[in-house]
Order: sequence, then structure tokens, then C-alpha cells
Amino acid sequence: MIQSLVLAATIAVCALPLAGITPEDLVQKQVDAYNAHDLDAFVACYGKDIEFRTLDGNVNPEKGSAALRKGYADLFKRFPELKVKVLKRIRQGAFVIDQQQAEGMGPVPITVTAIYQTDQDKIIRVWYIEG
Repeated sequence: MIQSLVLAATIAVCALPLAGITPEDLVQKQVDAYNAHDLDAFVACYGKDIEFRTLDGNVNPEKGSAALRKGYADLFKRFPELKVKVLKRIRQGAFVIDQQQAEGMGPVPITVTAIYQTDQDKIIRVWYIEG
């Protein structure tokens, strides 16, 4: 009973708007939720119309928070040891650029650069550079 109440309170707090949070804090919050595989807290960091893009202009056809939830639920299930480490971070206005190293998807870590665009305390667009 107490565990259920704690879980319900945690979900409610994670779903609250992140009023006044800096772009860096918002991106770190989603990194922390990603590493904890806390899907609700992770999705709460993103706007309802979230888009993922590549720098050549391609937009992932699966956009929005429902697609985000489904995709990351599958990812967390397939790779239970998945974690990301931020190697470098810079901020320019509403943008946060992270160089990250993901471990737990195979024998070799994967390095990516993510450019997060934030607006009104949500991540609204993400570009990925792999390689």
C-alpha cells in the first residue's frame, strides 16, 4: 500500500511542468531519467510534438510523445544495462549540445552528439550526429 502511494506520488511529481528550469537542467533531468529507465520522467521532459532530426534535414517520421514513449520503452526493454554518460556539454540560448557515450547496447560504447532545442521548459526538437 505504501509503495503504491509512493509510486503514484513520484509519477505525479515527474509529470508536473518544470517551471523555471534552465535548459541545462532540463537536459540533465532527461539524461538522469534515461539512465534510470524511468520512462514517465523521461517523456515528461519532452514536448508533445517532439521531433528527432539529423543535420542533413531528415525528420524521423515517428514524432510526438506517443512515438517517443513507445520507442524508448522498447529500447529500455531490449537493453536493460543501457546508460549514457555526458562527455561534454555546452549551452547557447535555448539550445544544449551534448557529446554523449552510450554503453550497454553492445561490446563497444557508441558516441553521439545531441543538439536539444528547448522551449517553455520542454525539449521540442533533437538533432543527432553519430559517428
